[in-house]
Amino acid sequence: MWADTLAGSMNGPEKPINKGLIIVAALLSMLVTADAFAKDGPRAAPVVVGDVSERMMAPTVLVAGSVVSRLDAAVAAEMMGRLVWVAEVGDRFEQGAKLAQIDDTQRKLEVEESRAGLAQVKARLTFFEKELTRLRSLAKQNNAARTMLEQTESDRDVARADLSAARVRVKLAQDRVARSVLRAPFSGTVAQRLLQPGEWAESGTEVMRLVNTDLVEVRAMVPLSTLKFVEKGAQLWVQADGDVHRATVRSMVPVGDLQSRLMDLRLDLDGHPWPAGQGVKVAVPTAQAVKAVTVHRDAIVLRRSGAYLYRVNAQSSAERVDVTLGVASGDYIQVLGELAVGERVITVGNERLRPDQQVRVKGGARE
Repeated sequence: MWADTLAGSMNGPEKPINKGLIIVAALLSMLVTADAFAKDGPRAAPVVVGDVSERMMAPTVLVAGSVVSRLDAAVAAEMMGRLVWVAEVGDRFEQGAKLAQIDDTQRKLEVEESRAGLAQVKARLTFFEKELTRLRSLAKQNNAARTMLEQTESDRDVARADLSAARVRVKLAQDRVARSVLRAPFSGTVAQRLLQPGEWAESGTEVMRLVNTDLVEVRAMVPLSTLKFVEKGAQLWVQADGDVHRATVRSMVPVGDLQSRLMDLRLDLDGHPWPAGQGVKVAVPTAQAVKAVTVHRDAIVLRRSGAYLYRVNAQSSAERVDVTLGVASGDYIQVLGELAVGERVITVGNERLRPDQQVRVKGGARE
């Protein structure tokens, strides 16, 4: 009987599923989940925190500047002539390396000519020295006139002077050959060709631009009014393309331009890899630095209604604190509100928090 019933149920048409039972089961599942959530509470949100700290802060103004090379030179020809070779743009050379060659055929011939003249003077000097030795020997025997001996001594002295002059002429000719080669005054990269091979170069004509791309600094023209707030060795924030770094003031030129009233400020990048020509902005202080309560910029939540942040209290919950923003410097900003130095504020994970929500601090505090 049971077998017939089973066979009938398997072979017969399927009965429709009762939808009411499914809805009831779903409601029961939701009730169980809600009950468990009510007992355990919402899951604590993972966050990263930073400390409220006290720092010396000063109001700043962003001034446009540029990364420039400290060694940027237009290499000029020392001798006139036709250029037979010029280094390619982009090639890098060490100090003293060959950058360009001026035709030196005629100057090499001048070296040979001066060497021949030197040989003539040496031969004449040798003759006078031998003649002087012979005349001195005859003078001892009273067979040579005194005037002839003195004349030969004079000729010998003149020949010695001519020898020194001839040696100088050889060195000058060799120097002209050497200066027909343009050499790198410092290590750098050829940034621009101003003359091409085959062109004529006069003495003093600029042939190329050589730039040292490793030794760079920031140059900015800043208001004269900031002079009393900036000193040599001070560190200022420099930003470019979203990167922010500290740079050390290397020098200031306390002389303002008559029209712009701006002075030249130079900062060492301390190894930061920004290329020459990069545009930057320098945060220049406009007043004396004072102590201020600060937090990391990431702790601030900005809304139309104002700025606030979340402080982690003793119950590990996010406590909202409304703040007024003050002076900013680098990654930190001054805040005015009910905060105390040493308190922990949330820097990561604060955008979606709700007041009094439980949080779980992960990792170390942001410095």
